[in-house]
Amino acid sequence: MLDKRLAIVSIPLIAVHFTILYFWIFDWENLTTDLGLISWGGSVLLGMIIYFAYLNCNCTIKNEGLPIKILFGSTLMTIILCVLTIMIEWISNSMP
Repeated sequence: MLDKRLAIVSIPLIAVHFTILYFWIFDWENLTTDLGLISWGGSVLLGMIIYFAYLNCNCTIKNEGLPIKILFGSTLMTIILCVLTIMIEWISNSMP
């Protein structure tokens, strides 16, 4: 039962992660709004919570491995985008 709920939550979360990637590449101003930052941080936190829930459950979907790998990859990608954004902002603000 838990594996079905985790799968139901992880699929839209993966879509949110790829939407963040789209906005990061093509329209980054939307990510710097309050709603964008909240959704960015919330998706990272929710992705980590679901990932650790997958690891700690005795789910049948855990043996398949594909949803958890996609979730881990998309969460890691979103974290890397956040780090890159912070680095870009820091470098841009340090220029004279």
